[in-house]
Amino acid sequence: MSFFRKREPPASGPGAELPRAAVCFTTPAMTRRAADWLGRLGGCRPLAILSDDFDDVVWNCEAEGADLLVLEMDFSNGVEDKDVSGRCDIAAAVRKRRPGCRVYLVCEEGHPEKLAALDKAVELTLIDGYCIGDLDPQQMRAWLAEATESMRAAESRDTEFRREEK
Repeated sequence: MSFFRKREPPASGPGAELPRAAVCFTTPAMTRRAADWLGRLGGCRPLAILSDDFDDVVWNCEAEGADLLVLEMDFSNGVEDKDVSGRCDIAAAVRKRRPGCRVYLVCEEGHPEKLAALDKAVELTLIDGYCIGDLDPQQMRAWLAEATESMRAAESRDTEFRREEK
């Protein structure tokens, strides 16, 4: 009896061109709800990362081939690893291992003091964007479209590189 599922082969056929969208919220229950919401929204292959530990998120994104990562932030007192800088550290590590992965941050409303840090993170390309308040389907579809475009550009570069090698 195996406790671990066997790795699935790389996706091919219909749906293979859809981005692998990883979500990691501050609680496993919220993460599951976000992944279910993405599944119903469509346009991606959702992945729930139930642990928001730095190493776990980075490992899961690399192992599962994430094309897009949505991280929730928590601005509660004493929760520094879920603040803008902590989430940007995760974004940098994920991008180091998955250069084409797009990373977006989501946070609740009511923290205008964080806006400057979020804008600076986008300006420095530490993250691709953020959403304050409810993440609506239109915003998520825009992020999925950006991830799909990024995937296609990377695939095109790979194809071109292989042609040059011959």
